[in-house]
Amino acid sequence: MMPHGLTAEAGFGAPLITRNMDETQTIEKAREGDTEAFRILFDKHKGFVWNVAVRMSGDTDEAEDIAQDVFVSAWKNLPAFRGGSSFSTWIYRITVNRVLNGARKKNLAMELKDEAARIAGPEIFIKDNPAAQTEKDDAEKTLMTILSRLSPERRIAVILREIEGLSYEEIAEATGAPVGTVRSRIARGRNDLAQIAGEMERENEGH
Repeated sequence: MMPHGLTAEAGFGAPLITRNMDETQTIEKAREGDTEAFRILFDKHKGFVWNVAVRMSGDTDEAEDIAQDVFVSAWKNLPAFRGGSSFSTWIYRITVNRVLNGARKKNLAMELKDEAARIAGPEIFIKDNPAAQTEKDDAEKTLMTILSRLSPERRIAVILREIEGLSYEEIAEATGAPVGTVRSRIARGRNDLAQIAGEMERENEGH
């Protein structure tokens, strides 16, 4: 039986009626189990999730696991989403919780065998995200090496602010930390980055 919201023509993109909905309508349809609506939300937010996952983990395999887990979790918990915050902030929070808990993937896609897992299959993140393709570039590798030497709390704060461009308030809501703590983590993270970069430069000069 064709899953609700999918048609035989789904390979040509979401139906026109779905593509023309605003985000509030799209979220509501996804909450009702419409997989095409969920695909639209996935396409909109997958870049953010992937970039945070790969830069927090420093490993594309683990980043694939993290990113897939985030969207499977979002699909499972959509009925509980009440719009108290924006959908973006909700996704930020799920992503932050997943990357900070450090847990390895628990084969959620294989266990659930639902449409969310197929929509958010790991190969999609590699194919559609430039960060995966540039991981071997020296600049990207250097960045991930430097970031990996920050504490997880400072690393995620720096990534969200300096790379993803979130406001202090958005980071506070995503991480559950007060704005003052967020500002402190970012400031200290910047100082740490400058110190680490300096040390790496001196090490390279020594060679």
